[in-house]
Amino acid sequence: MKIETNEKAMKKIISASRRIDMIGNSPQQLLEILIQKCPPEKVHTLVLWTKNVENLFSYKPLLEKVKQYDQLFFHYTVTGMGGTIMEPGVVPPGKAMSRLEEIVNLVKDPRRVRFRFDPIVHLKLPDGSSYTNLDWFEKFAPKIKQVGITDISISWMSVYRKVSARLKRAGIGVQDVNQNLWQQEYNLIMEISSRFNFTIHGCCVPGMDRSKCIDGLLLSKLHPTGEKCSLRKAKGQRTECGCNESWDIGWYFKCIHGCRYCYANPVE
Repeated sequence: MKIETNEKAMKKIISASRRIDMIGNSPQQLLEILIQKCPPEKVHTLVLWTKNVENLFSYKPLLEKVKQYDQLFFHYTVTGMGGTIMEPGVVPPGKAMSRLEEIVNLVKDPRRVRFRFDPIVHLKLPDGSSYTNLDWFEKFAPKIKQVGITDISISWMSVYRKVSARLKRAGIGVQDVNQNLWQQEYNLIMEISSRFNFTIHGCCVPGMDRSKCIDGLLLSKLHPTGEKCSLRKAKGQRTECGCNESWDIGWYFKCIHGCRYCYANPVE
């Protein structure tokens, strides 16, 4: 006998937010939205995306609010470019990595944290030198391993028209990543990951298996009471995206981090 699941009665997965870093940009607005629209008793998992977690730990009202939810899941991005011309408003990598253990302690299980080395870039800087942040991945690996995180998302920079124009205005050129270079870098990442027992997820990366940044099966498995959530495919995402549905409470507007490769920022 087939048992039907009433997905309408299921608690929601709240995403805050794949559109903009709400913790880094607007912690007060995030708190207000959570209070007004996301009562903990109706939320299965609160998924937090950030590359600057400082506001969460320094703004106590927000920290106390997120602790009310049954399950927290973090997407934490560190690219190695914080504080540089590419991410001028982001904390430097050393400071960002120093928060990993606190994040794991907050969510109570390292499986509830996805470390994002995203994106990998290849650029020509204004002084004519070539630049890539790929070397940071191996530097970060021991600390990621130390705190128990095993899942890592990667991607390579997508050169949208507005991204290319923004980089050009800053005197930065984009170097082509051909298939041979991509394969070499993918092999290197996988070799490093095998040494540290990481699982690599390609975030909308052609040539890699379709992954789920919001994975209903995983979130159901990790939920403190084993409560199930929707396994429907998320609508409105890129073709390569395998995410399950969630309610994203963010919005698109200019981000104070100023990441020059960001496709979500409005045209400047």
